[in-house]
Amino acid sequence: MCMTMPKNTHTPTLLTGLRPTGTLHIGNYFGALKQVVDLERTYKPFVMVADLHALTTTDDTTSLAERTIATAAMYVAFGLNPKRSTLFVQSHIPEHSEVSIMLAMITPLSLVELNPVYKEMLAEHPDKRTLGLLTYPVLQAADILLYQTDAVPVGRDQAPHIELTRDITRRFNSRFGTTLKEPKTLLSEAEKIFSLSDPTKKMSKSHGEKHYIGLLDSPEDIKKKVASAVTDSQSTIQFNPETRPGISNLIRIMQLITGSEIASIERRYTGKGYREFKEDFADTVIKFLAPGQKKYADLMKSKTVMRRILADGDQRAHATATHTTAIMRAHMGLLPPFTKR
Repeated sequence: MCMTMPKNTHTPTLLTGLRPTGTLHIGNYFGALKQVVDLERTYKPFVMVADLHALTTTDDTTSLAERTIATAAMYVAFGLNPKRSTLFVQSHIPEHSEVSIMLAMITPLSLVELNPVYKEMLAEHPDKRTLGLLTYPVLQAADILLYQTDAVPVGRDQAPHIELTRDITRRFNSRFGTTLKEPKTLLSEAEKIFSLSDPTKKMSKSHGEKHYIGLLDSPEDIKKKVASAVTDSQSTIQFNPETRPGISNLIRIMQLITGSEIASIERRYTGKGYREFKEDFADTVIKFLAPGQKKYADLMKSKTVMRRILADGDQRAHATATHTTAIMRAHMGLLPPFTKR
């Protein structure tokens, strides 16, 4: 009997996720987490802690399990509603690996070798020339397709991964019959946040401590990082990303946190210098992060609540993943298992 995907008569789905490689920073918050929180009312989000993806570039995995819970807790502490979003751990759903292998069988090698994101990751991690890194986009395609995903929120730098997923989807549907939903790219409207120490680079933990403000950074650390943040030789507080990227990056972050117009921030600091602006900026960030930091600390005291949230999310994610996998297996002509999975 031919199995088909159910008609989408309900709220559209989206999938997003972050690797548990350490504390999240404010770039992650405004570029990913906040967007999902804002979309919870119009989409059915699947939010994945991508621990399998973390293995591609992580040498020391002794604390990976702890970081997985911590990453999930940061999502919840900073706004994610686990009743509206399905928060789950990637490796807890074995269908991610199974479907990745199935998709690998129809994905031309050239398609992944020419992927610009793969080239960038290889340049950043030259010692990680592994099959896992090469097939990273195929596993990512499996992540997306398993949940009948309508949209994937990403920045422009990650858009090629989604286009590759769409290509793989078309290849599968053309060969085995229309089975998988072709996802669309939901480009993030958030401004890109840049490094505090090098405003020509995207904010990233991989560049070092001074380059980012972590969601869990202490007030003392935030003040130190902001005090040493790169500006320029001028003294006016004016927004001009082309000629003054350092101060413009700080103004942009201030605007995202407060909701104030950039012109309003410029007027507020007319006749004032960097020192006063940076002191106010640091205080604004500290106050903004404080409620989430408190909730995170509460969640991590015993971890019982987080284990319950993840267990519930795993169960909901698994129900969808097994259904999709069964349909794919049937269309590919694989013999169904004789025992209940």
